[in-house]
Amino acid sequence: MSDHVRKLLHSTFLYLPAQFIPPAVQFALTVLWTHLLDPAAFGSVTFVIAAQEFAAYLGLSVWSLFVLRFRPRFIGADETRFREMDKRMAVSASAVQLALTPPMLLLLGMPCDAPTVCAAAAYLITRMLLAHYGDWARAGQSIGAYTSGQLIGALVGAGLSVAAIRQFGSNPAAVLGALALGQALALAVVALQTGVRFGLGRFDRAMFRDVARFGGPSIIGGVVGWGAANIIRVLVQTIDGPVALGLISAGWSLGQRIAGVLAMLLTAAAFPLAVKHMESGDRAGALAQISLNGLLLLGVLAPATVGAAAVAQPMVTLLIAENFRESTIAILPVAICAASLRYLRIHVCDQAMILLERPELSMFVSIAETAMNVALCAAGLYVGGLFGGALGMLLGTTIACVAGFAYCFARLGLPAPTPWTALRIGLACLAMYVGVRALPEGGGAIFLAVAVLAGALIYATAIVVLFPDIRASLIARLHRQSEAPAQ
Repeated sequence: MSDHVRKLLHSTFLYLPAQFIPPAVQFALTVLWTHLLDPAAFGSVTFVIAAQEFAAYLGLSVWSLFVLRFRPRFIGADETRFREMDKRMAVSASAVQLALTPPMLLLLGMPCDAPTVCAAAAYLITRMLLAHYGDWARAGQSIGAYTSGQLIGALVGAGLSVAAIRQFGSNPAAVLGALALGQALALAVVALQTGVRFGLGRFDRAMFRDVARFGGPSIIGGVVGWGAANIIRVLVQTIDGPVALGLISAGWSLGQRIAGVLAMLLTAAAFPLAVKHMESGDRAGALAQISLNGLLLLGVLAPATVGAAAVAQPMVTLLIAENFRESTIAILPVAICAASLRYLRIHVCDQAMILLERPELSMFVSIAETAMNVALCAAGLYVGGLFGGALGMLLGTTIACVAGFAYCFARLGLPAPTPWTALRIGLACLAMYVGVRALPEGGGAIFLAVAVLAGALIYATAIVVLFPDIRASLIARLHRQSEAPAQ
């Protein structure tokens, strides 16, 4: 096993609780909301949650990316200067979130009364700050602080949101306020563990110029890129109204959640390792680390997409409220596929571009993807309704993904996997799909559990058979374990 693989797997294992549990909780919470909220309220809450990413790009996302990429350079004599600038950026970004809240609520047709504005603004601000100081912890290799923030924010926020619905009914303001409260508690814990202090801070012009030069394209790319993933929500809300938004949001949100859970298993650990190689002068090693992460990510996301297509109907029937089922069964596999392709591009192509300090390239790809998705989604909605719109999103994202990888392989020197490697993963996915579809027809929790376990077993077996290196490593590990008692 190569040194790159060992480092990635070791770091991934350390980050695993923070990367798996919160997205899994969010997935379960989204499913539960379909039973507790009416379609209009569900669509509003999930839209605000999705819009948080857009708002954060106008807030702290670029500064967070600068921290994650360059903080090691400021440790030591410049630490105080860096922390003072961080305080000022956090305060300014929080003001931006507050200013963005009323227009966002008006777009959704939600009331702009004081409780709703305060709850939505509190959600946006606490979510942004928690994500930022989580990246601050990652940049400092403080895995414990990062894990605490992720787990507390997800678990406490989820519990409080359910309690709020029980108390106040299908009220978006109550749900968002409860989520914000959980995130605020998590933020306080992270601040204590990392030594972060809040205040007005001091603006640093020289540092801001570096941030603007590095992050300007990232702001544009991030804002536009949010549209690439979520423009279907805006178009459906505009054309068909809040109830249709709720119906499309169930399948689209769950698809993104499932892909997000799996993608984040690897991505939190990979980029800091690549940065470490880059800062030590090992450009080839840094790109190799990114390429390896992409290959492992493909090996996780591809079977998830295929498996979702195989079990979509029994899974949705079991988990999702009846009002949302018909649209979710159709949209979920398409949503997972589109989200998987987008995560693959973002966590490989975009990270390679950022690593090489070429964020403008990521911006161009995001602009092209968004333009294609707007046109293709609108055409799809017109021709085929909600399912047609989802297919339009998938087509645009696929074109952008292929183009992004082609550029990185040809012009940036990103190591490309052999076609045989990708083909073997595809064959393993095909074997899994055939095996799951060969199971007798059924439904319920037991059938779904058997189908998922059977698919995972078939895929894992096929991977071991098709990849000699993995097979040899597994046999060697088993051999060492069998010899250990004798020693």
